[in-house]
Amino acid sequence: MEMAQHVRMFEPRRVLARALLAGALVSQSVQAQRSGPPRLTSPGTAYTVSSTGASGPLGGGLRSTGATTVQNYIGHVVFANGRGRMNIVEGGVETLFGKGDYLLFDSTDVLVVRPRSHEFLTIPRDIASRSMERLGAMGVHIAVADEKVTLDSLGPGDTISGIPTRHFRMTVAFNVAMDAGMMQQRLGTESVTDYWVSSAPIIPPNPLLRVNGFAVGPMTTGIFRSLSLKVDSAAARMGTMAALKTKSVTHLITGPGAAIETQQLYEVSDIARRDVDDDLLILPSGYSGVALPGDDAPSAALDSIAARWRTVPMRRPVSR
Repeated sequence: MEMAQHVRMFEPRRVLARALLAGALVSQSVQAQRSGPPRLTSPGTAYTVSSTGASGPLGGGLRSTGATTVQNYIGHVVFANGRGRMNIVEGGVETLFGKGDYLLFDSTDVLVVRPRSHEFLTIPRDIASRSMERLGAMGVHIAVADEKVTLDSLGPGDTISGIPTRHFRMTVAFNVAMDAGMMQQRLGTESVTDYWVSSAPIIPPNPLLRVNGFAVGPMTTGIFRSLSLKVDSAAARMGTMAALKTKSVTHLITGPGAAIETQQLYEVSDIARRDVDDDLLILPSGYSGVALPGDDAPSAALDSIAARWRTVPMRRPVSR
């Protein structure tokens, strides 16, 4: 009798213990299904970039009704192992990318990835030369002359995100003459770009922030090759430092007393060391490549680029 009472007394405890054990096992199983294999990360850098600019008639002021907004966006960037990703969180560049898209980049490629359409496109670094070559194929003779490139060191610059910088100013000027038989046109261009650069260890060599990078747009082939070499030679004086702030003012002279002014400001902030998920730096499977509007990139070239970006970048040693 006493034994039966003891059994009845302990039985609820056993049932409760079994229930708790079963619940723990189910919880662990669900958690394992959610987390999957451990994700790989690499030591890297995170920062925010903002780009603002406008273009309009010279003398009318960029606040005039004739001004056009260009390249206004905010992006969050992570960079590791020679690759980077910039998520566009505000604004964009018309026909190229907008909020919700992101850019993958390294020293060779810049890819615009569009999650909504599962597409990607590449931004050729010789896009200016390609445009001129297309005009040449239509019978337009184009010549570049009066090239001028200078770089001035202006001493210590602003402190940006707690990092001291040095201030440089590059001036690039050239004329373009176009002859289409019955129509001739001569355009003059002068661009003055101020760089605030730093070689702080927290900023690794980064193609997106390289001097003579996105702000100027390298043109290494075609009719702009000579000019590009002059720009690269001048920029070499700034070494491998990263541009934490870039301000450019460009005048395109279209005729006597007529010119268009473009201003662009590019700034970096919130710089911090951070472990970067390797999966963020690869192109997802199932995304198809599309040509840049007006470009004629063959599908085989896009497939080759996609294959390279679907592999995890090689890990590099990181100096702290």
